Amino acid sequence: MRKLIVNADDFGFSEAVNHGILKAMEDGIVTSTSIMANMPGFAHAAALYHEHPDMAVGVHLNLTCYRPLLSTHKTLVTETGYFHKQGELAGYCEEEMYEELKAQIDYVLAQGIRIDHLDSHHHIHTTTKLQKVVERLNKEYALPFRGGFAYPVSFPHAQLSMDFYDDGASLASLKKILETIAEDGMIDLMCHPAYMDQFLYETTSYSLKRMKELEILCSEEAASLLQRYQIELCTYKEL
Repeated sequence: MRKLIVNADDFGFSEAVNHGILKAMEDGIVTSTSIMANMPGFAHAAALYHEHPDMAVGVHLNLTCYRPLLSTHKTLVTETGYFHKQGELAGYCEEEMYEELKAQIDYVLAQGIRIDHLDSHHHIHTTTKLQKVVERLNKEYALPFRGGFAYPVSFPHAQLSMDFYDDGASLASLKKILETIAEDGMIDLMCHPAYMDQFLYETTSYSLKRMKELEILCSEEAASLLQRYQIELCTYKEL
């Protein structure tokens, strides 16, 4: 049986994002989500989780958006206390990265949220810069990771599809993705369904198209494609 994880990134980004993800899980084909412990919508996301405790939730490890949880960093942040932008990881201290990401995981656990996997904002965990940090986190938490690594790994991970994104957020693209799943194969289809609010619009360039993703993921056509290709929806618990 072909298996598909449909994971909605950025749970906790903002309340509008949270509501969109919940809609996609309840009325669409989204099977899991990954939460951002350091974002303004985290408390709201945690409350939604406790209202729907069967939600499959991973941690969306973050070193590139908004502010860190810890206030002791010297290399991860600008003078204003916000993370540096994506692409500026080269100057990050390895120990600071480990401490921040561990803090994010522990903060999620402290809210009583069961974690089923780890992935990351802007796929930072797949870069060689984070290799040693990821290996340490794997030893400590023994959780599956989303794939796409630029380095060899020996721990459980799921193959990643990034094709349902931006101009690829369409039924035609979804059809192509499903066609590529091998018999007895499994992939993680990354998605970003959301409703719109001011914080989302001002914080990321990828905002309006999230509503298009939500529409597609909740459509009858998407559900029909799963039936046509005999796709079984699943979560990281399958690993």
